[in-house]
Amino acid sequence: MDAFLCSQIATADFTSIIPEKGEITLSEAFDEYFKIHSVEDSLGVLQSQYVVGMYDKVRHTKRFSSVRLRHQVNLYNKEKSEQFSALTMVIPDGSMVIGFRGTDDTIIGWKEDCNLSVYETVPAQKDALDYLSSEASFDNSSPITICGHSKGGNLSLYSAVKAEKWIRNRIVKAYSFDGPGFRPSFFQSEGYADIQDRLSTYWSQNSLVGVLLESAGKVEIVHSRVFGTLAHDGFNWTVMGTSFQREKRLSDFSLLFEKLTGSFVENATEEEKISLFTELFDALQSSGCTTLTELTRMNIKDTIKFLHSLNGSRKVKEFIKAMVKALGEEGARKIGLLGTRDGQEGKN
Repeated sequence: MDAFLCSQIATADFTSIIPEKGEITLSEAFDEYFKIHSVEDSLGVLQSQYVVGMYDKVRHTKRFSSVRLRHQVNLYNKEKSEQFSALTMVIPDGSMVIGFRGTDDTIIGWKEDCNLSVYETVPAQKDALDYLSSEASFDNSSPITICGHSKGGNLSLYSAVKAEKWIRNRIVKAYSFDGPGFRPSFFQSEGYADIQDRLSTYWSQNSLVGVLLESAGKVEIVHSRVFGTLAHDGFNWTVMGTSFQREKRLSDFSLLFEKLTGSFVENATEEEKISLFTELFDALQSSGCTTLTELTRMNIKDTIKFLHSLNGSRKVKEFIKAMVKALGEEGARKIGLLGTRDGQEGKN
């Protein structure tokens, strides 16, 4: 649970709060944060509605209040389809935890996620490796734990595997919380063989993100109280004591989603995948939206216009049709794509 909470702390924007060449306690940082923000603030559709409330609570805890924060990096480049953020947390025993933020609310950040299935590396992965190398050199002796949720989980495992051996030797654990996986070539590296027993992947039982591409390290499946996109939110995972409640298998829909996306990724040519994402994101950007929050506020007329703007190849159209059909059938069974809580399924 500590690693998951650290992955969520890393989602906070401490711009102008953390000293450029110094450290600040977590309690002090969030005291300053809440002079600018409110507990009711939303960080966008891809961030948990509970995360800002968690910021408020964790700053008062004995366990986390004295954690020291340093070297937050925030990068965004539309031309390179790059979105990256990282934070170093130094815990009282001197160990350091590096947290990588997942996809933010920007459409560019979402596009970079999709590019994981097309390219050997994406800019954020290179950024993550550079950040880990820099922090390991800045403090050249402390044990290192790495963590992240969503794309941040992918960056966590990627940086751990690709790091130089002297850095890998210091890594205690690298965690991915429902982060997308990797292309086959990732698993052929010397680094993966060296550190795979220290890589931990956590999937929601209803995962739609973690099941993308091939998972790395040991996979743990946890119980989720909701279905659909809300199942990606770790605050909707069930906790027993101080640990997540485990499940033995993925849900039927998650398995179907994994099969459909896996089949498309395996059978589509590089050109078809690039065409799909290029067309999709060109259409999104031409809609005038720059964030997913703006996209969700589109009216019906604009949504229909956007969908009609998508052309795509036959294989792309078949993939989208299959996904819409699967989502529609499961949505009808589970009462809504956006998620339902246990005990509500099947009620009218």
